[in-house]
Amino acid sequence: MNAHQENGRYVLYGAVANKPLLRASNTKARMKNILDRIAFRLGYKGKLNYKNYEAPYTYNRGDHSIIVATAQQMKKLNPQSNIMTVNWEQLGASDLSSADKVLVCGSGYFFPNPEGILPRRLYQDLQAIEQSDAELHFLGVGYNYLLDWRPSSESRLPKESVDLLRRLLARAATLTVRDENTRKFLAHYTDRDIAVIGDPALFLEPQSPANPEGGESAQPRIGINIPFHGHEPTEWIKKYLKEFVATLKKIQQATACEFTYFVHYDSEVLIAALIRDQGLCLSVVNTEATQLPDEYAKMDLHIGGMLHSCIIATAAGTPCIGLAYDEKHFGFFDLMERGEYCLKANPIRFDVLLQKSLQILQNETLERTKINTRRQELFVKFLRTLHGIAS
Repeated sequence: MNAHQENGRYVLYGAVANKPLLRASNTKARMKNILDRIAFRLGYKGKLNYKNYEAPYTYNRGDHSIIVATAQQMKKLNPQSNIMTVNWEQLGASDLSSADKVLVCGSGYFFPNPEGILPRRLYQDLQAIEQSDAELHFLGVGYNYLLDWRPSSESRLPKESVDLLRRLLARAATLTVRDENTRKFLAHYTDRDIAVIGDPALFLEPQSPANPEGGESAQPRIGINIPFHGHEPTEWIKKYLKEFVATLKKIQQATACEFTYFVHYDSEVLIAALIRDQGLCLSVVNTEATQLPDEYAKMDLHIGGMLHSCIIATAAGTPCIGLAYDEKHFGFFDLMERGEYCLKANPIRFDVLLQKSLQILQNETLERTKINTRRQELFVKFLRTLHGIAS
């Protein structure tokens, strides 16, 4: 290892690089939970609002899992690595130097609004990199856009966004992305090769040995996750949650399965309660990113609305069905060569969800083999990228 690496830091930069330390009591959220459950039972859904559950301790487990997985693999490459984790919008306050290597880790780092304007933080990040002369590396980054907006060419972005993208990509020493959609998007703004390696969270490691056969219960175990942290997911819940639960009951009638709700954002505790209130018994997993692979490995199938609930389930070898509200869902399932199991969330075909769920449960061992084979292929690319960054 050269002097540059000995003196410098690996700065892992992500949407949730550092999770909140305190989980304080939130009396307002508890009261709102009770009122929302009563209103939902009575058919009054208009005031359902995720913002009522926001608190200093709320965070996205999926975004944090990206940093955890990257740090795990960096430490395996070199246990002496000097790793620093930095949340989005805080790069400029990180005292960067030319000895540092900044790794932009996964997530929808490139997220233009409907007018094609990129987040202000990208300008701030570029300024911090240029002023410090730190190395910039894009590690499995993503491009997000909702399914009702599909920009197809450079002309859809204003000149300032185009100029920013060109400068950022020209600066990067490593340019890797999480899926083919992101590669195609960024290819408009650079002539360089862009490697597709997957989202870093796909390589999150369990803390206990993997069980290739899934859960040991005689009854199938099915994980569930429904997002509740934005306008579109909230409207989905109002429109579809009752029919979704009715479909879960049909799956249960056919298979005698057990359900587990996986919380990826704290506000989702309400969704688990609303599902229970409709007569479906389920347990709840509400834990940190480091523990999630072990919990997902116990499932025979996972039905996920949050993309990273699908990614971490896949990391654990568990077959999943994605309920896509964003193009990134399709990008991930296509990457894993499992596109048939990614369903558009709105409008959703519940008959297809039922059919796909039963299909996976009937062929679980084969599905796990396919998943693990493809994941290993991508893992080789991911490790090769990390070796290149460390060299």
